[in-house]
Amino acid sequence: MSEKIVSVIGIGRVGLPLCLSLAEAGFKVFGIDKREDYLKEISEKKMPFEEANAQELLEKHVNKNFIPSNDLSKIKESDYIILTIGTPVDEHLNPDYRQIDEVTKNLVKNLKKDQLIILRSTVSPGTTEYLKDLIEKETEFKIGKDLFLAFCPERIAQGKAIEETKELPQIIGGIEKESTKKAAEFFKKFTEEQLETDAKSAELAKIFTNMYRYINFSIANEFMILSEEHERDVYEIIHLINHNYKRGGVKQPGYAAGPCLYKDGFFLINTMPFDELISVSWKINETTPLYLLKKIKALKELKHKKVVLLGMAFKADNDDTRNSLSFKIRKALKRENAVVECHDPLIKEFNQKSIEEVLKGAEVIIVGINHSAYKKLSLEELKKHAKKDCIVCDIWNVFGKNKIIYNLSE
Repeated sequence: MSEKIVSVIGIGRVGLPLCLSLAEAGFKVFGIDKREDYLKEISEKKMPFEEANAQELLEKHVNKNFIPSNDLSKIKESDYIILTIGTPVDEHLNPDYRQIDEVTKNLVKNLKKDQLIILRSTVSPGTTEYLKDLIEKETEFKIGKDLFLAFCPERIAQGKAIEETKELPQIIGGIEKESTKKAAEFFKKFTEEQLETDAKSAELAKIFTNMYRYINFSIANEFMILSEEHERDVYEIIHLINHNYKRGGVKQPGYAAGPCLYKDGFFLINTMPFDELISVSWKINETTPLYLLKKIKALKELKHKKVVLLGMAFKADNDDTRNSLSFKIRKALKRENAVVECHDPLIKEFNQKSIEEVLKGAEVIIVGINHSAYKKLSLEELKKHAKKDCIVCDIWNVFGKNKIIYNLSE
């Protein structure tokens, strides 16, 4: 049996771990990206972001059976083509197809018969069909006869991609039955379970997965706001609801953001008149930081006060800042003429000073994300460095006080 070759187009936080997983499974992999400095860094065996077990696999496979490249003609050598390109929304919050259009324009020049094309990015419903039409318009190939096309969404948690690529059930959404069959056979080589369906059902499954989590976060944040308005502690109330209760399960509040949760709902509601649940969830989650800032202002004037913002990533123990709500908080604080100092142990820009230096003289401390490193800090340690009447805003309950906003002297 000849060696099977895969081209992964777009080797960012989804594509690069996938390349390493495929290389480990015995494929020859071309990781194609247009960012020269990024490719150079990877070729020099340097992981450009935090990802468990990735560095070891990079050192093992790079420039051997994993080859970073900016050459789209490598597609001609490949049996499988996987697209992990960005799928943003535009300034009007409508799906933006420009990256897909640009890649497809170059993709069609390098296709050959019998290749399997897999779209892996989160997309709006109908995008796989849109890609099919583009390919058939620009080539003589017919999908399902000459080429095969499927939507197979990634559902991994950033930072655990290597582990979860293998372990999580893989949804296989072919544009027709033969494409589904071929995509399932491909994923059987390196994933434990495959769930076969059609392309649009797979597209919806991915978005519904993200929206279910996002809506749950918004409910938790609304409960937090209601608790604050009634001058009660939401963490105590959640404990009362969930403890040994079969129908519990209320989530804890927190800043819900990131490149997927922030935008994916708009893939559903841009053509739908009954969009209230998703759009209101977005409004709650996006405004939660500013609501808490308003509560802080009621306790302390922020003008010229030192405010420390702990955590700039959008999720815990990760170095990805995309759509992080910490930046919205920072912007609002600067409008208040506060003196803002940011810290994040995993992001170079924000870890030039020790946590002790950053906390020194703090008059307000806001926990932006619940990194494990912050959980090691005690309230007593905060008191050593911050001012006596420092206000703490800890939506994640990192410091275990079971209160969202409190005075450090309490």
